[in-house]
Amino acid sequence: MAVERMAVRLRPRSPWEALDLGLALARRQWRPVYGAWLAVYGPAAALVALFFYDKPLWGWIVLWWLKPLFDRVVLAVLAAAMFGEPVRIGKLLKSLPVLAWRSGIVGALLWRRFDLARSLHLPVYQLEQLRGGAARSRIAVLDREARGAAVWLTFMLANVELILTLAVTLAVALLVPVQTPIDAIIEAWGRGAFQSENSGRIGALLEALAVCVTEPLYVAAGFTLYLQRRTHLEGWDIELRFRQLAERFQAAAAGATLALCLAFIPPSDARAASAPPDPAAEIKKVLEDREFGRQETRNKIVFVGPTWEPSADSKPWDLHWLEDLGGIIARAARAAAWIAGGIAIGFALYYLARYLRLRGFGRVRQTRPDFLFGLDVRPESLPADIAGAARSLAREGRLREALSLLYRGALVRFMDDGIEFLAGDTEGDCLRRVDTAASVPRRSYFRRIVGLWQALAYGHFTVDAAEVEALALEWQA
Repeated sequence: MAVERMAVRLRPRSPWEALDLGLALARRQWRPVYGAWLAVYGPAAALVALFFYDKPLWGWIVLWWLKPLFDRVVLAVLAAAMFGEPVRIGKLLKSLPVLAWRSGIVGALLWRRFDLARSLHLPVYQLEQLRGGAARSRIAVLDREARGAAVWLTFMLANVELILTLAVTLAVALLVPVQTPIDAIIEAWGRGAFQSENSGRIGALLEALAVCVTEPLYVAAGFTLYLQRRTHLEGWDIELRFRQLAERFQAAAAGATLALCLAFIPPSDARAASAPPDPAAEIKKVLEDREFGRQETRNKIVFVGPTWEPSADSKPWDLHWLEDLGGIIARAARAAAWIAGGIAIGFALYYLARYLRLRGFGRVRQTRPDFLFGLDVRPESLPADIAGAARSLAREGRLREALSLLYRGALVRFMDDGIEFLAGDTEGDCLRRVDTAASVPRRSYFRRIVGLWQALAYGHFTVDAAEVEALALEWQA
């Protein structure tokens, strides 16, 4: 038997990766998927539009309600494409009644219509064709780790449909050759100023187009989420790998195995061996193994006591307290919103004041400090040629004095250029002020001086004299 060649590689993935894989599968198979969808949805939409021409809202509701029927066509195409089978749309349309009936279409259109995870549950009814308790058990196992992602998929794509419809509507309004501001268009649209005899039909048409775009993606993402969950539960990827290995070695060993069997088995036994085994007996023998099935008896407690029935003179429940509770919750939410807004405004003002302080705005120019974190930053304390003096000190091995001279000279030069330092500023404050006011080359050079100074003065590390001399050479630039 040939091994199935799947269109995707099954491996353990997170639910969100599985949803993304479904979108990629839909993009790869977009021709048969959207072709089958339009072949079913297009005639149905035209028939509904003709029947509900004067009531487009009811027509849209009917098409929305019939989504599970159209989804079965998309899933049939995707299931065939997974194993590389050709999809003939004509044959698929002929088999649509049988396909819908065998996949539980009645329940899908009635009591399961509002299932928020129907994209995940659809393969259970259509591909596995399970019913009743077997279907509920399988769905319960699938939902343990995948229902949340399936529900979020429904929520997100429903919003995508709405956004697409509104976007096209606003785009048409903007393309009208009238010079109207965008806020006026949105306000008029919200008041219903664009309502006309055909506006309902246009809205239903746009919604139908949005459904044509998103619904095949919804089915494909739910299908790959189902495959991912089955892979986690049953190890499909491992099974396929072993089947591929078995096919590879089967072709190589077929001739040798047949020759050995003919050589060692007598003719009568050979004829008996060539007879195919009874499938029912083989299945029964496999299922008798403890690993494949066992019966288990479970006990549970069932209440068999009397049931409570209301008396004839009982008073109806007073639910006015719900109104009071709602008012309390509303007032608490309003107070919390005001408090949160006040805190947010306070933080904004704080960071604005901090930014302005670092930039030097909004305050009177301060007196230049004479000392910063122990360094003398008076201009008269510096030599005329700072670079030359620092180079001489570096050549003499007096690296601490050379770095101190460059450090103080840089601070004085920055103050001359208008950057204000306060007497209580730390080295970190000075770095932040330089970063906000100086150019990129100057603050990079200043950070190199500070780094070497901290390593030498505070960390007591050895500093290369050549590096200090290079900083002195770059001083003029």
